[in-house]
Amino acid sequence: MKRLLDKFLFYLITFLFAFIPLYPKFPLINIQGTFVAIRLEDFLISVAVVIWAIYLVISDKLRPFLKDKLSQAIMLFFFVGSVSTFSAFLLTHTISLHLGILHFLRRVEFIILLPIVATIINSKKRFFGVLLILALTVLIVNLYALGQQYLDWPVISTTNSEFSKGLILRLTSGARVNSTFAGHYDLAVFLAMAITILTAMFFAIKRRFRLIVIILGGLSLLVLIMTAARQSFAAAFIGVILALIFSKKKKYILLFLIGAIIILVYPSQLRDRFISTITINILHMGQRYEGKTEDQQIRSKLNIPTLAIQTSSTSAETSTFASPSGKTATDITPGEPVDTTQLGVYRSFQIRLNIEWPRAIRAFIKNPLLGTGYSSIDIATDNDFLRSIGEVGILGTFALILIFVETGKRIYRGIKDAGYVRFFSAASLAMMIGFIVNGLFIDVFEASKVASLFWMMLGLSLAATKF
Repeated sequence: MKRLLDKFLFYLITFLFAFIPLYPKFPLINIQGTFVAIRLEDFLISVAVVIWAIYLVISDKLRPFLKDKLSQAIMLFFFVGSVSTFSAFLLTHTISLHLGILHFLRRVEFIILLPIVATIINSKKRFFGVLLILALTVLIVNLYALGQQYLDWPVISTTNSEFSKGLILRLTSGARVNSTFAGHYDLAVFLAMAITILTAMFFAIKRRFRLIVIILGGLSLLVLIMTAARQSFAAAFIGVILALIFSKKKKYILLFLIGAIIILVYPSQLRDRFISTITINILHMGQRYEGKTEDQQIRSKLNIPTLAIQTSSTSAETSTFASPSGKTATDITPGEPVDTTQLGVYRSFQIRLNIEWPRAIRAFIKNPLLGTGYSSIDIATDNDFLRSIGEVGILGTFALILIFVETGKRIYRGIKDAGYVRFFSAASLAMMIGFIVNGLFIDVFEASKVASLFWMMLGLSLAATKF
């Protein structure tokens, strides 16, 4: 029985390593009050959790699991999250109970994958089998992204409530690829993880296979550039640098820096968005739209720069302002940049600075210890750590940090090992830091596809250190 459960769980986990990133986000069960739906992978993960729990009991591994410091940190995080959820419902009245429980269970679903993978990947053969599946998955993700861009392949997106119903879409002109993910940001995070892992593993494999890693890494970098996701490019940059340092291959850093500079100099949406970040958000440069009519002047005094105004839209279409991209925004208000790329960068930062981040801080102030509960500060905060202190307060955030610290310590010990364990540990630690960097501007720990894979990859790294 134990052997049967072990094999079944291994095949299920291996299947999830490919299924989660490749299966589009088709909704299975819609939840009232949110457009975040229950999907097929949620049921598969639930099955894995149940079988794993039975496996721990019949194989006499439950007691060692409960005594493990990392397991205790994870259980502490779950406990604080559950207390915060019911506190938010009964005391602060800041959540709907069903949404709070749903969001809490999603955190449990993602993080529990770490110990499951660490338990079930118990041999080198299984480890390398999973790595092969992951490599094929990265290849398919990249090829599908290119198909969306150049062959008009279908797009499934969850970027708004209408798209999240599972509509079959096509990329419009200037739109960014998302491959099998539900948005270009999620795809970019996944690719940043893949590039970081591939960097270190390049040195772990035999020379005759290194060309495959170069091709796969180059393809991932190309698609990452096509997403024009600044945060994930920065996270990949940091991840690769750290992977080289942890792998003791510092001599390659200069070569990588030259390549990164070339990428940022070559004309692309990514380059334009990086430049706009500096010129518009930091230096406050760029040409701004000014109200010409009396109506526009009155509206501009309201100091609501992101409010759409029809009169300004009409005027903008005939504006003579020049723009670096050659395109002029058609839905702007006085004070906003005229150029379309600059406008997108400007609004992205302003929404974070003026709406999402202050909302999380207000939630923290309302209940510093336990926060205002999961789901209380809307779908997005675009900073996972502000979101954490807002939703589960100091206690929940401290428990989450404990998980990172304990996991990081164990992976770091793997760097002192030899062979492939050393390089995969170096890659995993660099990937974890890069993922955390991404979390400063994107809610990566709540994005189902990348969050699941992140914890699974950490579990895989912990498994490797036991061989």
